[in-house]
Amino acid sequence: MQEHRVWSFDPFRLDIGNEQLWHGQEVLRLTRKTFAVLQYLVEHSGQLVTKDELFAAVWPMTAVGDAVLAVCIRDIR
Repeated sequence: MQEHRVWSFDPFRLDIGNEQLWHGQEVLRLTRKTFAVLQYLVEHSGQLVTKDELFAAVWPMTAVGDAVLAVCIRDIR
């Protein structure tokens, strides 16, 4: 059984099990990869996270450029 985790950082909630980002009572739409980037950043809060770490965690065994990551970061902001 997978643990259902929810991270709260007011006014947002990141529901890992349902892959949803909530702002108050509203679900914000994120692509699967953008959600994965946000999840990685939240789970490593307080730590320096490099581009290479994000690429390895979110796009393993796939060559992607910086622009792909930049789009995800822009969407998160």
